Amino acid sequence: METDVSNDLRRSTVPQTRALIQSHVAGFDLLKIYIVNLILMVLTLGIYRFWGKTRLRRYIWGNIEIMGDRLEYSGTGKELFIGFLVVFFLILFPLFAVISIVDGLLAGDHEQARLVLAAAQGLIIVFLVGVAFFRARRYRLTRTHWRGIYSSQTGSSVKYGLMVIASYGVTLLTLGLAWPVCSVWLKRYEMKHTWVGDEPFGFSPSVKKLYRSFLVVWAIGLLYMITVSIMSMNLLDFQTIFKTTSEGTPSNPEEIQALINMIFVMYLGLIPIGLAFLWYRGRAYNHFISSTQFHGHTLTSTNTGFGFMWLTVSNSLLVFFTVGLALPWAVKRYLNFVERHVGLVGDGDFSQLLQSTQDRPSHGEGLADAFDVGGI
Repeated sequence: METDVSNDLRRSTVPQTRALIQSHVAGFDLLKIYIVNLILMVLTLGIYRFWGKTRLRRYIWGNIEIMGDRLEYSGTGKELFIGFLVVFFLILFPLFAVISIVDGLLAGDHEQARLVLAAAQGLIIVFLVGVAFFRARRYRLTRTHWRGIYSSQTGSSVKYGLMVIASYGVTLLTLGLAWPVCSVWLKRYEMKHTWVGDEPFGFSPSVKKLYRSFLVVWAIGLLYMITVSIMSMNLLDFQTIFKTTSEGTPSNPEEIQALINMIFVMYLGLIPIGLAFLWYRGRAYNHFISSTQFHGHTLTSTNTGFGFMWLTVSNSLLVFFTVGLALPWAVKRYLNFVERHVGLVGDGDFSQLLQSTQDRPSHGEGLADAFDVGGI
């Protein structure tokens, strides 16, 4: 009887939470790769960056373990290099050449037309950055293998680029209040079209939960803007502030001191805003992770806003005060953070996954490299 009870306990169907990843990345090994990449980039006038990025990814991917099996990265430097050349010579160079020519033709008495052109150029850049991010994500997923099965991403990069423009436009018109809605909209499109093998991810976030944290950050930003506005209104016209007497001394020293105080407050006020934004990002990441499902499994997260804020600030200070030498350890600390806080609930049986039938891009990230938004 006791044996039967113990067997029942061993076969318990109560969901168990386990770490999603296990990182084996070593700081010194990563530093060696960074140094070699840097030297070869200098010697090749930057051309080696595509092969250096590939070498870096292969090391990091190969040292991340998911459910007992390590990832593999099958991308090549040649693919990244060809992708960059195609995008630069067939898209970016002709596009900005036309913009420059039109801008030259509008010089002189066409100031309003030039303003319209500048606005259009800004929209084009925002659109292209959105396209670049989506296509770079697709490339990295299709070159990521786990247990011999590669990931993929469907969907349209053009549609995603238009969604980015719409999101930024609505956020601007609502003074930032629409951002949680827009961020969920964008993230849902990404996750809806993300696959591992023949199975997509599930994603069910709640905008309401994001607003509880976002309104705190928004209120801090509003208070900052009101404070700066009040201080600006108390100053004289900027042209009168810097007037001097016949002896060359300032005629309004009190106003100059007030201007200096306002600038000091403006820069000092950016610190709590930046910290509050990182706090919100940590809470948003926590919610997005906990809203993700795959193959009957649910992701969990114990990350907190303050935990993510401290990780980002400490990593930034670490890299800054070591003049970049500690960047490998910053990467290692981030992976260790994910290992500690991101879990998976389920029995871990992925044996039913089949290989993806989605087409894979033939060359690299292109736009992402041109705009430097491809990440690692």
